[in-house]
Amino acid sequence: MAKPGSAASFKALFQDIAQDYDWPLHHPEAHPLSGKLFRDVTFAQPLGFRPLLMEVAVPAGAGPHPLIVFIHGGGWCMGSPVITNPLYRKLDFHNRFHKAGFAVARISYRLSKEAPFPAQLHDCKAAIRYLRKHAAIFGVDPNRLAVMGDSAGGHLAAMVGLTGGNRKLEGKIGETRGSSAVSCVVNWFGPTNFLTMQKHKEKLRSLGNTNDPQSSESWLVGGPLMKRKDKAREASPITYASKKAPPMLLQYGDKDRLVPFEQGEELYHAMKAKGCDVTLQRVPGADHCFWGVENDYLIEDDIAFFRKHLDKAA
Repeated sequence: MAKPGSAASFKALFQDIAQDYDWPLHHPEAHPLSGKLFRDVTFAQPLGFRPLLMEVAVPAGAGPHPLIVFIHGGGWCMGSPVITNPLYRKLDFHNRFHKAGFAVARISYRLSKEAPFPAQLHDCKAAIRYLRKHAAIFGVDPNRLAVMGDSAGGHLAAMVGLTGGNRKLEGKIGETRGSSAVSCVVNWFGPTNFLTMQKHKEKLRSLGNTNDPQSSESWLVGGPLMKRKDKAREASPITYASKKAPPMLLQYGDKDRLVPFEQGEELYHAMKAKGCDVTLQRVPGADHCFWGVENDYLIEDDIAFFRKHLDKAA
């Protein structure tokens, strides 16, 4: 042991008290259903912010398994990878994906009061690159990777899918090497055009005013939405519709008072016009989070979509 007070002991001290961010990556737990659970894996450590964590559940078997990256909602200003929504707990979709043979990574990102857009997108892309880099350790297939999200997470999932080759939006956080492109996308009721959201909401007895300077959308773009229209366009998935887009499934309730069904329609028509493989699934009578109607079948539709497009990528 180095003598206390010496230069060697000072170095040893910091080796012993430093954060060992790689430890969870190499110490998975047994998953309650089967396979492995990698809990609290740090994929990026932006200086001055909390470390960004992910949880990765991998089915039993040799693999490599196809992977679904799930991005949580919460208006970009709240939420975490932990499922606390009672409706989602009942749907139990992460475990259903697991039972269907998919690995599932639930990721975090910087919230809007921590950093404005595009920080959130940069974080999601960093998580995907990290998963690819360590695919062999996780037991996942880096070539069969999908992204999915709900609400704000659906917006980010669509952005990930539509900007896979956009160098300006890759970011410089975490793992910067490798691709952030994905094989397919499921977007649960994510905003797609911030400049038309309020017009769409006024047709319903909607909740909140998108154009309010204190709206979650204004917080995301770093100021009053209507005074930052260029940033609002930059943050809108519809801006990036192109023939290079991966297959995308858009699932929206037609009574959604937070993210109107027309937001899904806008992106659907923009992608169709570019010749993309895109499907818009209307959920009749459903409010936000598919609330108010029977919605269990949607998970089976998602599983079929993932199997179709991730098998093609094999």
